[in-house]
Amino acid sequence: MTNKQNGAYYTPNYLAEFILNYISKDFTNIKHLSILEPSVGDGSFVNAFNSTTFSRRVRSFSFTGIEKVKSELKKTINLALSQRKKNTKYSFIRTDFLNFQKKVRKRFFLIVGNPPYIKKNLLTKTQINISEEIFRQANISNIKVRNIWPSFLIKCSELLNDEGILAFVLPSELLQVNFADKIRNYLQENFERIEIFTFNNLLFECKGQDTIILFAFKVHLNPGLYYTNIKDTKQLINESFVLRQNQTIVETNTKWTHHSLNHDELTLIYNIGNRLKVIENFCNSKPGIVTAANHFFIVDKDIEKEYGLSKYCKPIIQKSILVNGSVVFTKEDFEKLIRDGLPTKLLLLSDSHIDSFSNKVSDYLKIGINQKIQERYKCIKRNYWYSIPNIPLISEGFIFKRSHLYPKLLKNEARVLTTDSAYSIYMKENYKMESLIYSFYNSLTLLYAEILGRYYGGGVLELTPNEFKHLPIPYVNISEVNFEGFAKDFKMKHSIEEILQKNDLVILGENLGLSLEEIRKINIIYEKLKNKRLRK
Repeated sequence: MTNKQNGAYYTPNYLAEFILNYISKDFTNIKHLSILEPSVGDGSFVNAFNSTTFSRRVRSFSFTGIEKVKSELKKTINLALSQRKKNTKYSFIRTDFLNFQKKVRKRFFLIVGNPPYIKKNLLTKTQINISEEIFRQANISNIKVRNIWPSFLIKCSELLNDEGILAFVLPSELLQVNFADKIRNYLQENFERIEIFTFNNLLFECKGQDTIILFAFKVHLNPGLYYTNIKDTKQLINESFVLRQNQTIVETNTKWTHHSLNHDELTLIYNIGNRLKVIENFCNSKPGIVTAANHFFIVDKDIEKEYGLSKYCKPIIQKSILVNGSVVFTKEDFEKLIRDGLPTKLLLLSDSHIDSFSNKVSDYLKIGINQKIQERYKCIKRNYWYSIPNIPLISEGFIFKRSHLYPKLLKNEARVLTTDSAYSIYMKENYKMESLIYSFYNSLTLLYAEILGRYYGGGVLELTPNEFKHLPIPYVNISEVNFEGFAKDFKMKHSIEEILQKNDLVILGENLGLSLEEIRKINIIYEKLKNKRLRK
């Protein structure tokens, strides 16, 4: 169940029950157990607390539940009262957890929960300020507030006692995004043992986010960073999983997402990757155009004609689904999109007053005003809401930041602009777009895209600008004739593996000097990571 407005993605009962049963095995010689849940939601943990063997392992409990939504808190209180046990004392507080215990610092032995997932643009200024203060107090003040869940995680970690345990359901962002790197370091510095449970399937809908379980122990007889991947709920409920330690992933500072890679695999990847130049050595890249409202600022041929917008329009490609399976986006490809009636023209109006436009143009702008586009954050910051800033030069190529089976890097033969769904590419002196594209499609570079990028529910792979720039690439200079043959083969391929099998022999073998066995191992690692992302 979800309540997106409050960032609430409710924990399934079986998951709450597993978490409490699993943790309770670590309870030894504990007479009284203090528990905190910072966002009780619909009461799944309260229900699990009373319906599992958890509550029979300790003599007495105090359970503190925090929730800012009145209706949710009322449901949880009623649930607790209906299942009240003699050895349990409940305390429920209606407040934003970020405001909880600003002065009094009570400590808890166990903190469990499923923190809300709310992006920065939906947070209040007060919430952002408190989050920044939480990071400062934890000595990780050099990270920006991007979402509310890290604030919950850090604050709860600080509220644990010296032997405390934390168990959270979290988005997989913790494992892979750059801003969470410092949070991962914080966890390793403050907990002796960390256990990460990843899942083949989404536990519940979370805006396309994969979900993990984090168990963090302040003290433990067997310290370290441990991982396991759960294929299905049966494996979780039966506890038929194995936790494995992966010290190499810590030593190499690899994203925790890739815990399935062993020492030999990680060593091979980094030994080869460190020998190579990265993409930014060969080209400059920058994000595409931010319109603030694609549906309004990118028009189709009918709207263009109806409102007389032609002289203000420039050709643009809006998203990756509109390109074919080639490595060249041609004028013919673009013209087909126009014929198909797709939005392909970017409306570029100068910083002149609305009265200088024709009546038809003014009528079109009124449509935007009626839709309140002028009130959008990006538009408010402009001199004129309808005037899109920072229009770049036409690029030689572009790569879409999100992909599915493989990243899409294309030569911009149609000379179109791109939205911010892509990065525009401008080659540096003495390097060619054709050679960059050819060199990009090898198993090692695509493997690094899996390593450096992050993925979302449904198997979507995303590369940030910085991640794309730092992809290692064995650059091979090829002729225009050879590129034409490569482009033809690419367009006719049945799968990306056909291209990689051929390119690897030239790019990784002949050019880089890798043995067939090393290439085979790289192929295996790449397939392992890609299949994990695609849930195969």
